[in-house]
Amino acid sequence: MKFLKSLSFIISFIYFGTLQAQDFKFIPKEQRLLTDEEVKTMEIVVTPDILLFNETGEILPMSQVQLMTNSNYKPLFYVGKNERIKSVVFKRLKPVNNTIQKNPEAEFIKGEKAIDFIATDLDGNRFKLSDLKDQVVVLNFWFTKCGPYIKEMPELNNLAEDFKNKKVKFLAITFNSKEVVKQFLQDTTFDFDITPNANDVITMYGVQSYPTSIVVDKNGNIVTKEVGYRTNIKSVLTKAIDAAL
Repeated sequence: MKFLKSLSFIISFIYFGTLQAQDFKFIPKEQRLLTDEEVKTMEIVVTPDILLFNETGEILPMSQVQLMTNSNYKPLFYVGKNERIKSVVFKRLKPVNNTIQKNPEAEFIKGEKAIDFIATDLDGNRFKLSDLKDQVVVLNFWFTKCGPYIKEMPELNNLAEDFKNKKVKFLAITFNSKEVVKQFLQDTTFDFDITPNANDVITMYGVQSYPTSIVVDKNGNIVTKEVGYRTNIKSVLTKAIDAAL
């Protein structure tokens, strides 16, 4: 009887282990999952030949090995016949929060007046925001080393092209110096009117996140405020500009 119970326990253990190892169908059957105890007693070295996966089977770049130190994930190690690690699956311990939290910087009161300012563009032209009241004004806060902004730039150039024959003023506001901006423009096309050395304007608007885009209607009211990189920035700003014209 004892023998049967022991045999039953062993079979159950093997069956459970097999199920656990095959939870992820993208892991080859010849690989087995290391137990927590095994992981504790062995030296874990992740080399470039080891495949990293998320729970859906997507192969992750080696840079994502940093998830091993992220408390929201548990790395599951799979070894081959030679007992060397072949695959790592990063299992999320906490559910994904799909709620999109809006950046507080993007908040504004409907009908809020845009803060007036005076700025000078790259050609030395000096202008005042309130003097542009017959136009819709798009303010874009950026800087030359802002990777997300550079990704948006082709879309913003297309946006400026779409409205070039309408009463829309596109202003790109940056803290970078005139010299730095001109050097940047040697290799990059940017079709906005650029105002360098505009720290005072950036401070007035409380901008801390880049890129930030603000659309101001002909009455000087803020109608849209977008903070951070967006893949659909052109369509978002187009909608706001059309409504303000």
